[in-house]
Amino acid sequence: METYPKEVKLKDGHILILRQFNNDDLESLVQFFKSLPTSERMYLRLDVAKRENIMKRFGQVNYDIMYPIIALDEKRIVAIGTLYRAEFGWMRNLGEIRVVVGPEFQRRGLCTVLTKALFFHAISTDLYKIQAELMEDQLAAISCFERLGFKKEAILRKHVTDIKGNRCNLVIMSLDIQEMWLLMEDFINRQFYVT
Repeated sequence: METYPKEVKLKDGHILILRQFNNDDLESLVQFFKSLPTSERMYLRLDVAKRENIMKRFGQVNYDIMYPIIALDEKRIVAIGTLYRAEFGWMRNLGEIRVVVGPEFQRRGLCTVLTKALFFHAISTDLYKIQAELMEDQLAAISCFERLGFKKEAILRKHVTDIKGNRCNLVIMSLDIQEMWLLMEDFINRQFYVT
């Protein structure tokens, strides 16, 4: 399993540090979310323009239920990836991945790096499957998940509403962790940076 902090190299050779989020990062996380343009925030489930929402979600994190990893450029948060899971019940073996990358670092392989890191964490748990839910127009994110082996499970028509009130299609993608172990041994052994 991966250990943190860890240096990762993006497609363009830029080096970032990945590590687990902790309470000391709250102010930096507020600044990161504040820096996102409205066009990026429309895909989030949390109104990150309100500081109290960030504090409620990320203050006193229970890492068994919510496992966040941040990407740092120097000391500045430039992305966050989180693996969520149910604490109890029939979906307790299903994890959900959410990744937010600041505009400056999009299309440079960082979504892939964070998704891999969360996958490596997921295989150390009792999760059987991980999924991602995306709006249909998030083409770069959908492509990132497809490259890592996620498959489209469903497209739910006009299922979600963006912050402008537009109804949009929701794409549900998933990856069976046990199948990945059997079919893609090289995926686990591959170097951690994006090639």
